[in-house]
Order: sequence, then C-alpha cells, then structure tokens
Amino acid sequence: MNKRKTIYLILFALFSLFSFIGESAKAKTYALIISGISKDPQDKISRARITAGFQAYLLNNTDVTSDTLKVLTPDKINNNTNISQYTNVQKVMSDFNSKIKSEDRFILFYTGQANVINKQLRFNLPGEDITQVEFANLFKNNKAGSMLIVLDCPAGGLAVKELSKEGRIIICSCTEEQRFNIKFSECFVSSLSDSETDIDNDGKKSILEIFIATSKKIEDWYRKEKLLLNETPILDDNGDGKPSKEPWQYIIDLKDGLESSKYFLEKE
Repeated sequence: MNKRKTIYLILFALFSLFSFIGESAKAKTYALIISGISKDPQDKISRARITAGFQAYLLNNTDVTSDTLKVLTPDKINNNTNISQYTNVQKVMSDFNSKIKSEDRFILFYTGQANVINKQLRFNLPGEDITQVEFANLFKNNKAGSMLIVLDCPAGGLAVKELSKEGRIIICSCTEEQRFNIKFSECFVSSLSDSETDIDNDGKKSILEIFIATSKKIEDWYRKEKLLLNETPILDDNGDGKPSKEPWQYIIDLKDGLESSKYFLEKE
C-alpha cells in the first residue's frame, strides 16, 4: 500500500469517526403523553382520538422518534402503549431523566380528569392519583435545556407555581378556578397542523402562535354555542409561576410570551 493511499484511508477513518460523534451528540426531543381516566364514554373516546392525533403529529412532524416517545393510556391500546398508572409514569420519567442531556428537549402532554382537594390538584389516573407536588417531583432530575408541559385538565392552573422554572413553557387548559376543559385538546391538536396558525406567515408555527390559535378556536366555539366561556387557556414561560391569559402582549407587559414565541415543535 503506497503512502498516499494510507493517508486517504486514515483521513476517511477520521471523517467517519467525527461524523459518528457528531450524530451521537445531536440533541434529541423526548416526549411523554399521558391520558388519565375518564368516566364519560364520549369523553373517553374523544381523549383517545386526541392522544393518537398528538402522537401522530409528534412522530411525523417533529424530532421525536419511536425511541424517544412514550404513551400511557388508561387502557392498553397496542404494544406501543402502557397503562397510565402512577408507577408507570414514575418508571418512564426515571428512564427519561437518566438519558436526557442539557441539550435535549422534553415534552409532556397530559389530557384527562383532575380534581382539587385542600387546594391541591390531583391528576386522576387508573388506581392511585398523582398530586401536583408529586407531579412536579418527576421533573427534578430532568436535565432538558427546554421543556414544554401541556396540562389539559380542570383547574390545571393550580400546578403552574409548582412546575414553573426557567427554560420551561407551561400551558394549561384552565385557570385554577375553572373546572371544565371540554374543548382545549381538540383545538390544540388541530391548531398544530392548521396553516392559519402561522400568524406571521414565516412558514413555521411557534408555541405562542399555537396557543393563540387554540384560544381563539375555544372562544369561537363557546360563542357559536352561546355558552359562557368556562375554560381559559393560560401560559407561563418566564419562570415566575404567574401564568398569563394573553401572552401575546409580552412586548407590552414584558411578561409571559417571549420564550414561547421562539419555541418551534416542527423540524427545521
């Protein structure tokens, strides 16, 4: 083997090594979808459809892969899902926390029922419920540089203060006083793929734009049905634990909205 050929082989080996290192160091997006229990048959069907829709969106449009996505449902749907019991939530989060690095992103989506006892929100899961404090503790060892938490449940706003932290975007379907959440998830998931969600027409949808589109769809539905607005989405993204109903005014009030305006779910 001549000297030139040897050099070429060495350079090729080095190039392959650096490419492998670069690929392995690429930031990942992890996601957990949790569907809680539902006593109403129609609501149960609706949440199953919403869960499947959000799962499909993540896998088809974002950096989330089948290896970085977990789905927990009240009933086992297929081999890719597991029961949304508290112990299973703990296991999934423990596994994710051991893998997630500071350059990674983490998404959590909860849709289901919840109730309030002694000013504490309790997420209703099959078997043992999980309190807002226990829920927040699941993220204590999560090193993700950015985190999106979406809570579609009654009185979701109660959990914001517990969950709020720099680098986290928290969206709730309801304020802590509200006990209804019949339209949020449906409007949220449909807004993810709706072209009209892209308000500034830049070809991509920020979480803030998705939040605005969701809020508008909810208001329009209640107005059309001539019902009193019983669910008001709120957003916290500045770590102060005080969510905003109108984060699109961040340029004026300098509160929530800036970070979510720069956060995009879809692949670049």
